[in-house]
Amino acid sequence: MTSFFKKHSAALIILFFLTLAAVLQFSSPNIPDPDSFYHIRHAWLYRTGGILQTDFPWTQFSVIRTLAADLWYGFHILLIPFTFGSLVLGIKIAGVLLTAGFLFSLYWILKRSGVKMAIFWPLLAIFSAPNILFRSLMMRPHLVSLSLSALLFYFLASGSYLGIFLASFGISWFHLSLAWISPLLAVTVVAVQWWNEKRIAWKGIAFVALGTVAGWLLRPNPIGALKLAYIQVAKLIFDKQSGLPLLFGTELYPLDSVTLFSNFLLFLLLWLSASWIFIAWFRRRYPELKDPKTKTLILASGILTPLFFLLTMVVARRAHDFWVLFGIIFIALIFSNFLRAKGIDNAKLILGTVFVFLVFYSGLKTANSLNNRAVKPELYREVSGWLEKNSAPGDIVFNVRWSDFAMLFFHNQKNYYIGGMDPMFQYAYNPSLYWKFHYLSVDEVTKKTCGAEACTVEMLEDTYGVLTRDFNARYVVLEKARNPAVDYYLSSDPHYEKKFETDKDVVYLIKR
Repeated sequence: MTSFFKKHSAALIILFFLTLAAVLQFSSPNIPDPDSFYHIRHAWLYRTGGILQTDFPWTQFSVIRTLAADLWYGFHILLIPFTFGSLVLGIKIAGVLLTAGFLFSLYWILKRSGVKMAIFWPLLAIFSAPNILFRSLMMRPHLVSLSLSALLFYFLASGSYLGIFLASFGISWFHLSLAWISPLLAVTVVAVQWWNEKRIAWKGIAFVALGTVAGWLLRPNPIGALKLAYIQVAKLIFDKQSGLPLLFGTELYPLDSVTLFSNFLLFLLLWLSASWIFIAWFRRRYPELKDPKTKTLILASGILTPLFFLLTMVVARRAHDFWVLFGIIFIALIFSNFLRAKGIDNAKLILGTVFVFLVFYSGLKTANSLNNRAVKPELYREVSGWLEKNSAPGDIVFNVRWSDFAMLFFHNQKNYYIGGMDPMFQYAYNPSLYWKFHYLSVDEVTKKTCGAEACTVEMLEDTYGVLTRDFNARYVVLEKARNPAVDYYLSSDPHYEKKFETDKDVVYLIKR
């Protein structure tokens, strides 16, 4: 029996990770994030319309349409097999594989690095905080990016040039906006190798560059995709840090201290404890390590973890995915290489206690989020069905909230919409049109709106004229609870006619 488990250990571990991912994924009929619906429908478009067709007219007032490129091209190609049959089931199955793939990737590099209890650390990673567990269930490209980043980190340290090329290629091909991760990892690892071994691994840098460029170029319209990546990364950071009050998604704001200490406290303490051990015993234990790869992994992860923590707290909270990833690698390496027998026994007791608590704490909070915050697949289904049946092809629907685009697009591709994915794409398309949309979206105006960040009375424009002249919109769709003022305006103004309504949503016809 023991020999059987040893012989088939990899397959059994994969089966375990798949089972765990399936239990978590199918614990609720809801989908953690609306972006999953956009991604699966875009993959469906590639299957039905051809993988070279990147025109995207569904976001009429966004650079997504004008640049006709796909930032997540590789991810959408990856999802094509899951577009046969029920797309909601496809989201669930793809989500299982993405979660299990991340778990196994982290396990594999830790096992190859000689880490003790290698199967434990990936589990600690996803249960480290409710935020991480919830995001681990999303069918979004960040899970692929995390898996490939872990692999690239290991391949850079071990000198596997084919692995370096393939991982770098995948990172930029699946999610071009995160292509900067590859050179960051390369520079960090190569700098540590130079410090340890007094050599510069130029080949590693070269293969990262080749893979990153290849992943960018191997898509339709790579120039357009690069422009989109610039807008979503560089321009977004600059505008957000300058205080421009755009409608950024929650994950693009820094992590607040309340969430840090309520959800990440135990992981934070584990990381700080490992850092203290590393600093206290650095001069004695670090030189004793014989394997250059292990020394590189320890010091490089020790550098990357605080860097991503800083990005989490100052720039965007979604960087906590990488903070936890490299933090777990660092903690596992310190546990395996800096602690002696007695210290390991004490650490096992502490880690076991922390893990049991986190499983219950993160599990319960995530279950609550899945029930109360996650997206029901039927959201906007009735509204979209009415529009599909009663509107003309290409009619523009003014979706008052940019975040509603994913569900509207998922259920109805007959109509076009104002924008989606990220309001930065609308702002980059036309700042004036963005602000006219913005004030309606936040429910601050009704009869009048304005095309500037700071408005005067003279700058106000009639909303009906803006909708018909500037946006050429035929319909308005909104959630009544989120936009009560706009809903009241539309229902009481003779320029609009309520055509369809559910208990939550409403469709207005804009009369001409």
